[in-house]
Amino acid sequence: MGSMVELVVIAVAAVSTSVLSAVAGLGGGIILLVVLAQFFAPATAIPLQSAVQFVANGSRAAMIRDEISWPAVGWSTVLVFPGALLGVRVATALPEDVMRVLLGAFVLVVGWRPSLLRWSGGRPLPDRAMLPVGGAAGFINATAGASGPFTAPFFKAVTATHTAFVATAAASQVIAHTSKLGAYSLADFRLGDHVAVIVVGAIGVTIGSRIGTRLLGRASPEQLEGLFKVVLTALALRLIVGAVL
Repeated sequence: MGSMVELVVIAVAAVSTSVLSAVAGLGGGIILLVVLAQFFAPATAIPLQSAVQFVANGSRAAMIRDEISWPAVGWSTVLVFPGALLGVRVATALPEDVMRVLLGAFVLVVGWRPSLLRWSGGRPLPDRAMLPVGGAAGFINATAGASGPFTAPFFKAVTATHTAFVATAAASQVIAHTSKLGAYSLADFRLGDHVAVIVVGAIGVTIGSRIGTRLLGRASPEQLEGLFKVVLTALALRLIVGAVL
């Protein structure tokens, strides 16, 4: 597939997944990851997705920065880089096809059995409890490419309102994506080799966020969730089948 076609597909995916995230909060970032994995090896797709999601989460955090719970962000940051370094060592040591199968399996769990990734304890959760969560998130981010399904329940448990949760989780993800990019850079990933993909993706998620904000409340969450599962499943199975065959 030519590079121009790849860029068009990635641009459409970036816009669409950002709209989905803004309207339904359904984790469009993980769909974007699987789209990128159709064109790149997992060890390249994962940091590329991070570069794009850095923009998406950064803009979201900036817009509602007054709602950020900085103590929770701080505690979640302490171990995120060591976790990312360990995750990169695992991700780069495994064969590409094994990583594709693991990534596809993780995505299927996110789509169909997200409860397996969620903390089910009661409120309130002290900010310092985010210390091990940050380390685990760094590792999951570097190996599976997306830690949001795992970390979201914890951030909900340390924040008082939905807006505070969104702001705090976004700020934390900015740091997590920065750590992951740093860890992959130490493993010889060169961000400069993929400038076109990153720019197209960053513009796409920004446009998608604006569209999604205007559509907020107009779409049925149930319909969007169904669409999310169908798209996620199709992409994950394509990834797994391609690796196995």
